[in-house]
Amino acid sequence: MPEEIAMRVSSSSTDETRLVFRSVAGEDLPRLTRLDRLCFEPGIAYSQRDIRRFLSMPGAESVIAESAGELAGFAIGHPDPPDLARVVTLDVAPSFRRRGLGEKLLDGLLGRLAASGATRALLEVDVRNSGAIAFYRKQGFSESGRLPSYYGPGLDAFEMQREIVRPRA
Repeated sequence: MPEEIAMRVSSSSTDETRLVFRSVAGEDLPRLTRLDRLCFEPGIAYSQRDIRRFLSMPGAESVIAESAGELAGFAIGHPDPPDLARVVTLDVAPSFRRRGLGEKLLDGLLGRLAASGATRALLEVDVRNSGAIAFYRKQGFSESGRLPSYYGPGLDAFEMQREIVRPRA
C-alpha cells in the first residue's frame, strides 16, 4: 500500500509537497532510467535492462517517491544471504535534493531488506562523488575498502557498509 507524507521542498516553511512512496512497477522503468542518467554520468548510470535485471533478482526491493505524478526519487536493493543487503542505487531528482528524501528512500529500502533478514548494508560509491560519500557517512556508512577501476579504467569506488536494525514485529 502506498504511503503518503508531506515534505518541505523549498526553504519556505509553508511550501510543502505531498510525496507518495510505493514499490517500483514495470511501467516505471523508462522514468527510472531517465532519472538514473540524470543523476549519474555515462558508464556509471544504469540502462533500462540493468534496472530491470536488478529488480528481478531474488528478494529485490525498491522504493519510489512521487509528487503529483512526478518522479522524485527511487532506491533499489537486494539481499545477499545470509545477512547482507546490497544497495544498488539511490537516485533523487535535482529539485528534490537536500530535503531529506534520500534519507527516507534509503531508510525505506533498508527497512524492507532488514525485514527479510539483512543485518548489514553494503554499497559502492564513486570516489570522486564527495556529496554522496558525505551523505552516506551521515547515514552511518563507513568505507570498508577501495575497488580499483570499479566503474571502468581508472574510475575507483569506495565500498561502504553499516549495520542495519531489523524492524520490530
